[in-house]
Amino acid sequence: MNSTIIVTAADSKFFELVQGTILSIREKPQGHSVDIGFLDVGCTPEQLQWIGQYVDHIVEPDWNYDIPDIDRQPKYLKALVCRPFLPEYFPGYEVYIWIDADAWVQDWSAIELLTLGARYKNLAVVPELLNTLFDPYPFSHQAFHLSGYIKYFGDVYNHLYIRPILNDGVFSGSNSGIHWVAWKNRLSQAISMSLDLSFSDQCSLNLAIYNDLGIDNVQILPLFCNWTVHSKLPLWDPKRKLWVEPWKPYIPLGILHITTYKAKDRKTHVAHTTDGFKVEASLWYPRSHSSPIRRYDYVSANQKKIYLDYNFPLMTAIDPGPHPWPYLRKEVPHLWTADLRQPTIGFVSRDEAHILYNTALKLQGKNALEIGCWLGWSTAHLAAGGVILDVVDPALADPQIYGSADQSLRSAGVRSNVNLYPGYSPGKVEEIAQQEDCRWSLIFIDGNHDSPAPLQDAQVAERYAAEDALILFHDLASPDVAEGLNYLRDRGWNTMIYQTMQIMGVAWRGKVKPVEHIPDPAVNWTLPEHLKDYPVCNLELSRVLEKVKSFTLLGFERLWSLYSLAKQVCEEDIPGNFVECGVCRGGSSALLAWVIKNYSRRPRRLYAFDTFSGMPDPTEVDRDYRGVAANDTGFGSGALAAPISENLEVIARELGVWDLIVPVPGLFADTLPIYRDQVSEVALLHADADWYQSTMDIFHHFYDQVHSQGFIQIDDYGHWQGCRKAVHDFEQEIGAFFRLHSVDYSGVWLSPSENLVVIRVRDSLTETSKPQGIRLSKINVGLFPYWEMETEQLIQELEGLLEPILRSPQPEDYALIFLGDPDPQLANQTLEIAAGNIALRLMEEGLELSREPFCSVVAGLNPYQWERLIPQLNYRYPLKRERFPKGLRPAIQKLPVLLLAS
Repeated sequence: MNSTIIVTAADSKFFELVQGTILSIREKPQGHSVDIGFLDVGCTPEQLQWIGQYVDHIVEPDWNYDIPDIDRQPKYLKALVCRPFLPEYFPGYEVYIWIDADAWVQDWSAIELLTLGARYKNLAVVPELLNTLFDPYPFSHQAFHLSGYIKYFGDVYNHLYIRPILNDGVFSGSNSGIHWVAWKNRLSQAISMSLDLSFSDQCSLNLAIYNDLGIDNVQILPLFCNWTVHSKLPLWDPKRKLWVEPWKPYIPLGILHITTYKAKDRKTHVAHTTDGFKVEASLWYPRSHSSPIRRYDYVSANQKKIYLDYNFPLMTAIDPGPHPWPYLRKEVPHLWTADLRQPTIGFVSRDEAHILYNTALKLQGKNALEIGCWLGWSTAHLAAGGVILDVVDPALADPQIYGSADQSLRSAGVRSNVNLYPGYSPGKVEEIAQQEDCRWSLIFIDGNHDSPAPLQDAQVAERYAAEDALILFHDLASPDVAEGLNYLRDRGWNTMIYQTMQIMGVAWRGKVKPVEHIPDPAVNWTLPEHLKDYPVCNLELSRVLEKVKSFTLLGFERLWSLYSLAKQVCEEDIPGNFVECGVCRGGSSALLAWVIKNYSRRPRRLYAFDTFSGMPDPTEVDRDYRGVAANDTGFGSGALAAPISENLEVIARELGVWDLIVPVPGLFADTLPIYRDQVSEVALLHADADWYQSTMDIFHHFYDQVHSQGFIQIDDYGHWQGCRKAVHDFEQEIGAFFRLHSVDYSGVWLSPSENLVVIRVRDSLTETSKPQGIRLSKINVGLFPYWEMETEQLIQELEGLLEPILRSPQPEDYALIFLGDPDPQLANQTLEIAAGNIALRLMEEGLELSREPFCSVVAGLNPYQWERLIPQLNYRYPLKRERFPKGLRPAIQKLPVLLLAS
């Protein structure tokens, strides 16, 4: 039995409101196991049936007092006069928390403070202080309070009207507190004076506190623990998606109390946001390194890789030394390739081709234009990124060149996405744009390099570029080519240089952003004079990464991921400090602090937690991915000692960020609890703890402080079994699945905003109130479709499942859990078609569809997470073609097959 119970009450008219109260508790991780008591003061049997699924006790209270003409009193008033009797109605608890039906929990901190307040001073309340601050007629509130005291207690205590009202819509009390008796007595006195009970409970509690107990003997809680909206409407924080106090630092409200009838209906209202705008919203609970190598291929390590060489069998590396073109950057040691049939006309380098490919990936499905394709090497990379590509090149008029390009594109599997147009730019571009009424979101200019052609290409590109567009240039080493980029810069486009073999440039406008690129750190890059004024993408970062390499065990992928997440936090101005638990030599700490220094729009610190004297003792569960015990790997107890002054401080001072770092030596179990408050909100948490208990310590102490839109990167998830177990054990504690994004074989990252909550639903919910997450009911059925199969066949199979369920007496008893990978959008679309077909068929038969099964399309879970979800399934529904999570086919096929009558 829990020591704390949360109690609320409602009649049938307040049922919808109290649903929000109850769900706002139950749908939070901390509220899954808390006890809830409900006082029934007039709900219908159907309403009580719903309530009974979520609460632990339902009690119908008595009047508790001899009230004249009691039959004429509205039954809901019992909820007022029974509050001093909570320990009698729900005996055995130490702390009682009351929340009105028109209040709901947004942030669990309010519940924690209410609990602490009751334990500390027996009674905890929140004063209504905002009335006199913001109401243009504050005396009206005082007059109302005065009339209440006079009505219930005569003129003896009318001086109390100047005191702030202590709102009894949200309060907490200990079982042993004397306030219960004092409140009972004062309430009895009030009832004897007036049959109007509507304000008797609150006047009685205030009199008992101010006159009998003394205000010093009561714990006064901050306003966010019971925000009465009639006093002052809160602000909406669109980034955190929370109601917050209407002043900085915009503290999230713990409990919203809808103390105005205007907001008690479902109609939306206009609220201000923290960024100064307005939203239409409801205040109700929202349900739901030297080398002998001379030349080499380089690809920026952060980019997605593709290999298309087999589709260009005559492509070969050429020595650029003899080439006569003065702007060929022969000093750059990257491979320069050409076709054997035309060895003087080079292709874009592999690094440059990957800029094209990764840019196209960001614009999949959009229209794109290429001016100058030659034999299609660059074309193939653009098309492989998923754009619909129009290509203009006069060389395509040569049947041999056209045929070669056509064959290579077919071999690469992208020919259907490419339209090849022989012709010259800008004329041919104009013709295509006008005939096809086309605007391009991505344009790549690599045509005639002699002036004025590049400028003309840029001008026609601008004319027919989409509002959100990105234009790439190749061979900017030539001043003639740079004229095109200069033109767009002078026209107001954003511009930037990529340090590649021949120098690429990018101009963009609107909502698109260019891809990140890291220049080869082994090259001593220079820029020609005509490009000196352009910013170079990540040139300084490349140098920083080289410096931190010797101060970290992290490979590039995990370092880049940390950098990207940290930069995103800063650019999006997500509140909070950075925390690294597991610092070792300090390279990653210094990198994160460098991001703060260069990108953060607000003050931040990097808290660096580590023993700095070596690894703590592992436990039995701490084994590497091969199953070798930690102490047998060379990285066990005492390993990786790294004194601060010889490591972290050295690299941090070299990067000029030592002042941004707070090193905290010691075991996590000792230091994290002490520093939690100082760290405060966390925007980025790097958990590099290796062991099970250390990882659990990190999550237990800092997870709740991570901003909902923040990030957690876990370094050892794939390498150390104990770390992975800790992650999933913590998932179970909070009743959610993390959406884990893979970094490399070991590292993963997550954002709390993407958590998939497991919710057990016990009755049919309306479409607008369905909770987000994995919904489970009485009959939970797993389906593992191969979504890419012939759509019609799969739809028919799904219809064969949905129709008998929808025809069943209680379709809401079924929860269908679909594996949505690899394409959840396709999965949802297919499912919607099948459901729509059945719904139409049944409606044509005159059947009314008032209830339906719960459907969850689950994507992004890894096999370890599915392994924990499968035991919650009662059945599986086999399909002709299926896809199972890796390694789990036997476990899934052991589930009983769902058999439905046709």
